[in-house]
Amino acid sequence: MTSVRSTIYTYQPASWEVGAMPEGTDRRALLRIGGAALGAAAATASWGASPVAAATADPPEIVTPQEFGALADGKHDDTEAIEQAINAQRTQYRIVVFPPGTYRITRTIVIPDQPDENYNRIQLRGYSTMTNRASIIQVEHDGVGIDVRCSLAAIHGLAFVAPAKTENNRALRFAGEVNTDDTDAAILECTFVSFKLAVEHVGRGLYFSHNLVALCTTGISLAWPTDGVGGGPVHVPPYGLRKWLITNNHFHSPFQAIVTEGAEDADFRGAIIQGNLLDIGRRLLIGSLTNSTISGNMVEKGDNGPIIEITSGGHNLTIADNVLGGLEPPLNDGPSAIQFSSGVRAQNVTISGNTFNWLNHSPIRFENDASKITIANNSFDHWNLDGKSDAAAIRVAGKATAFSVIGNVISADPADRPPIMTTGGLHGSHVIGNASAHVPLVAGTVGADSFVQAGPGRFNRMEVAQPLGAAAKVVSTSTEKPTVGEDHYGSFVVEGNNANPGVKGGLRVVPVNQSGSAATELLCSTTNTNELVSMASSATGLIPPADNARDLGSPDRRMRTVYAHQVALAEHAPGALPNAAGHIGGVIMVRDPETGKRGLALSDGDAWRSVALGPKV
Repeated sequence: MTSVRSTIYTYQPASWEVGAMPEGTDRRALLRIGGAALGAAAATASWGASPVAAATADPPEIVTPQEFGALADGKHDDTEAIEQAINAQRTQYRIVVFPPGTYRITRTIVIPDQPDENYNRIQLRGYSTMTNRASIIQVEHDGVGIDVRCSLAAIHGLAFVAPAKTENNRALRFAGEVNTDDTDAAILECTFVSFKLAVEHVGRGLYFSHNLVALCTTGISLAWPTDGVGGGPVHVPPYGLRKWLITNNHFHSPFQAIVTEGAEDADFRGAIIQGNLLDIGRRLLIGSLTNSTISGNMVEKGDNGPIIEITSGGHNLTIADNVLGGLEPPLNDGPSAIQFSSGVRAQNVTISGNTFNWLNHSPIRFENDASKITIANNSFDHWNLDGKSDAAAIRVAGKATAFSVIGNVISADPADRPPIMTTGGLHGSHVIGNASAHVPLVAGTVGADSFVQAGPGRFNRMEVAQPLGAAAKVVSTSTEKPTVGEDHYGSFVVEGNNANPGVKGGLRVVPVNQSGSAATELLCSTTNTNELVSMASSATGLIPPADNARDLGSPDRRMRTVYAHQVALAEHAPGALPNAAGHIGGVIMVRDPETGKRGLALSDGDAWRSVALGPKV
């Protein structure tokens, strides 16, 4: 096979490649073939030109540190060779490939961003994965490994390893020099081991995915530049601090995975923190966040503070489908899963579908007033293991306004306290459909405009804050003209499924005139036909559905006393008197057919007896 030559190096193919590559294949064709072929070629190449000659030649599409003297043997200092490889790419495709090996560096390598030397979009690419350290950058000094000062840089497949964690060692730093707000770094399939801080990022935009961070104090630090930021509203806070895609990473034993810092940290927004695994991970996020989502993360052995701690911002957030907790005793040491700190008034937050377990204090904590909060379909298990009296599954150290707490499953508190606690009361809120081992559900004042379903699982008990407060309201939104007697406003009925299935009784509110005035009907079914009959209570009184259709009391269950201003008796014709035997003691009004005068009659069981009337009053 013919060698492929350039002005920089001579490529000698490996023995396995001979006969496999067609005549005339050059570096551009090799790049098109893909990463696998490039990796194999780079790993087995013989680099012929000297570092001095390489530095003065025109740069090709791709360079490697080996072209400039790097040995990648873990012993030789490759710092200078890596710098020369980067400098050779300032105007071309800006791709520096690191064939497998260990590249030892002893001082910070700076990738600048001067107006006349544009390094934007530079790529450093190696062959490491989350599980395989192939291309290793061994950082041996107490400082930054690679300091990236240009925008849109990408680091892919490099393993950054320090011999030991030191006070100031950091693997990567991204902070723009010219356009200081637009950082937009991408870090993919990299490994970071034994750093005080793995990645320091200053500016807007980070894509951090499929990386391993192990034995580091902090995984990612996000900050905002203190000066040099220009442009319109989309470039400066609050909207400028956006675009954080942190997904599918493995954080092994960091003290904290993600930290936001800086004077403007209240404006961090537009983050997707998803699918990350914290194995002995301690804390997922500390700092500011708004307009973002945290979902699908797994945190075990969470300790050293709340797993997710929002220290500023705290509005328009979704925290969903995470597993957040510690480990079984005695290894558990995690106080809380989600905490909004005292300086945060959380608003428009949804916390749903999470599993909380093995926590020493409150799984969800609001250390200030909070409003418009949805907490739904979460599982709370093994919490408040320290038995603190001020703990709760959901704890609000302030006013809880417009809370919707629905469908959660909450295990018992070792301190035998209600699972929801507020110090400022529950206002304009509802707590329904939760399965709790403790009743009542809420410790603290429940406002008159709130509803708490006290009994778990079923609506078998309701609480109202005041005697006239409404435990539940049915609101009719129909705009049609009401029809008298129809079920227009709403019903509460009980339905049976026995030999005569159907509605057995209940309440129904119906219009009584065209203006919308209403009556409440008491409903019951008949014994034999299961027909639904009613008695209406309206503004005019207690009225049967038809004349002479209902009794008040019964022969064996009489009213003790009836107090009334008057009793108005219906008139009976002499030939249509009720059965006297069935109305013993009854009094009726009758008309004398001979005189035409009205009088009273009393039943003694055998007949109706006239009662003599006295003179006019």
